[in-house]
Amino acid sequence: MPYPMNHIHLRSKDPHKAVQWYEKHFGARVVSEGEGLFGTVTISTQLEGNLRLNISSQPPGKSLERGSAEFHLGLEHFGFDVPDLAKELERLEKENVRVRLPMTTLRGTKLAYIEGPDDVLIELVEAG
Repeated sequence: MPYPMNHIHLRSKDPHKAVQWYEKHFGARVVSEGEGLFGTVTISTQLEGNLRLNISSQPPGKSLERGSAEFHLGLEHFGFDVPDLAKELERLEKENVRVRLPMTTLRGTKLAYIEGPDDVLIELVEAG
């Protein structure tokens, strides 16, 4: 039985600011906003390829640990396909997006890592 991906869910100190970042850099568009679990603000966005990216605030009264834009155990990163990695990296660097791993080739695939809001590690993969 296939299990299509439903969504990616991120926590943010400022979900509105984080959503603006994904709108600007990856064309996300807001599809809904409302109260989520534990009284949080949850904003649901739609990305190309029919994937939802949900971004929620911290639960009230909870101080969450910062994430890490380093390679680590657990959910480490998610990735976007891009048509021209060199051009995409040039665009993002001009917009002051931090590149964590410059373009490299692994088994014939070009890839790079950037840092998103709230220490999220994002892989960019040049679609073959």
